[in-house]
Order: sequence, then structure tokens, then C-alpha cells
Amino acid sequence: MKKKTFPTTNKKFAAKGITHSAAHHLLAVDEAVHQRGYARVSDIARDLELTRGSVSVALQSLKSAGYIEQDENHIFHLSDSGQRLVASIRARHEIVEQFLTEVLGLTHQQAHRESCRVENLLEAPTARRLYALIEFWRKKNLKDALEKEFEPVCPVCKGQDVHDCPCCGLECIEGTCPLNSRRAG
Repeated sequence: MKKKTFPTTNKKFAAKGITHSAAHHLLAVDEAVHQRGYARVSDIARDLELTRGSVSVALQSLKSAGYIEQDENHIFHLSDSGQRLVASIRARHEIVEQFLTEVLGLTHQQAHRESCRVENLLEAPTARRLYALIEFWRKKNLKDALEKEFEPVCPVCKGQDVHDCPCCGLECIEGTCPLNSRRAG
């Protein structure tokens, strides 16, 4: 019997090889500069609710990678490549958020939260194809096409075997399984 292998998880996501955490640091630098006109370690630490030490280490790594620069007053700003990377992350976030709201019908709050988790994982070709799918969806006016498929009953197990269902299993762990509310009532 051949041993089943699983892909290893790599901390580096996206084509640029930055981590999810690094992407958040870059976005925080960009937002601080736009809101305050400057970005210091203490500002980023406060914005991300992290320690100044951990932010300092992360910013130094981003500086070494050429995504941010620091002036003589210890103020950080994005380099040209950092600005391009932030624009790419934001574009991917928007594409995922549009897909989740327009196609899957999630609330804007859910879509924003989940887009934040996925934005840095998408590669450019996947993001382009996802955007093309959204445009196709819009052109064909398929806004309500999936509504009947999004019933409260799981499409995989049909509510029969929720404990072994790969779809319901995660929902039931989080306490959000739609079957729990129906059984209680």
C-alpha cells in the first residue's frame, strides 16, 4: 500500500513570497501614511495590536526585501515595489470580496473577513480567472441563479450524516451547523 502524502504548508504565499502577516504589515504602513502622513513602528504596532518589538522585526524584514524604506527620522513608507505589492493585495481582496458577495451571496462583513484571509493566497492567473467569472456572472445577469442551491440543508450530506460530512463537520465544530437549530426547535 502506497503511503499517502500531503502537501507541506509553506509560510510564503503569493507570487511575491510574502507571508499573510507581512501583507498586513505592508497594508498597515500604507494606511498609516495615508491617514497620518507618516508610519512609525509604534503606529503600526497600535494599528495591528502587536508589540513594538514584533512589528520592528517584521518591518526590518520588509525593508530588507525592498518593500519599505525608512528615513533618518525612523519613518517608514512603501518603496515602489511595496506600493505595487499593496495594490496587488488590495485588488485580489476586492476580487474575492466581489465573488463572495455577488456570486455566493455572503454579507459584506463575511465577505470582507474571508477575503482578508484569502487575498494573499491567490496567484495572479487565478485572480484574473475569478474576475472573469464575476464579469460573466454580471453579463449573464445570474444574480439569483444559485439562491435555490443555498438552502439551509447541506448539499453534500443533505442533513443525514453531519458528523462525517466534510462540509458540515467544520460548521458543527464552530457551532453554526444549520441542523442544530432545526433539531432544537
